[in-house]
Amino acid sequence: MLQNKKHVFWQAFFLAILFFFLGLVFGVYMEQTRTDNINLLFYGSEVSLYDSFALGKLLENPSISCSDLINSNVNFADKIYEEARVLERFDSSNKLTNSLKYIHQKYDLLRTLLWMNIISVKEKCGNVNTVVYLYEYETEDIQIMSKQVVWSRILEDLKEEFGNEIILIPIAIDQEIVSLDSLINIYEIREFPAVVINEEIILYDHKTSEELKEYFN
Repeated sequence: MLQNKKHVFWQAFFLAILFFFLGLVFGVYMEQTRTDNINLLFYGSEVSLYDSFALGKLLENPSISCSDLINSNVNFADKIYEEARVLERFDSSNKLTNSLKYIHQKYDLLRTLLWMNIISVKEKCGNVNTVVYLYEYETEDIQIMSKQVVWSRILEDLKEEFGNEIILIPIAIDQEIVSLDSLINIYEIREFPAVVINEEIILYDHKTSEELKEYFN
């Protein structure tokens, strides 16, 4: 009888180990599938950004208008803004691997390039309202996290109200992106989260969406 109990115990133990590893493998597989899907979105966005760059190079051509160039950047910004929301949902469920972290870094570089491109467009065309949201991706400070949650909701409401009348660009500042660090130094931003409106107004404390309207052209 004792031997039978030991036999049953070891069977249960090995089955538990087996199911644990099967679950782990399945979890990694699902995360890899999500990563592959996000990578496909990223490659599409990358092409769109380079297309906007190429269009900017043609601005001196009379057949290319500022309206075309601005619309191209607005559409691209809206595209990666929606993809950022998808990435945020995947990010919160990504527990087993760091793959999404590196995809997030690539997207932050893409958004930084977008911001730089829009600055260049403004010099040629003007009349573009930008809201750049700089935040910490890997912070564990509860106060900073809470502040970022509130800012995210305010800016989401703002974007929903204004649509493509504004370009909203959220960028994580702790991704080791040298070009972004240079922009942060140029505008002398020393605290995060921060909201940069039209490269002129830098906000650290929360404002309502109604108050933010006052800063737009």
